[in-house]
Amino acid sequence: MPKINKEKCVGCGSCVAACPYGAIKIGEDGKAEIDKEKCQKCGKCIEVCPMGAIEKDEEE
Repeated sequence: MPKINKEKCVGCGSCVAACPYGAIKIGEDGKAEIDKEKCQKCGKCIEVCPMGAIEKDEEE
């Protein structure tokens, strides 16, 4: 499951546009949030994030 580093995220929405499953949105804090129910772990969000704020969670 990808995880978002809130320190790096600038809320640009690149990941939202790239997610084919609609699993990412920009939250009230202006940062990206992943819906774990919808996420299929495809990694597209990781590829497109210009800030490198989305990382693969190695704990899963």
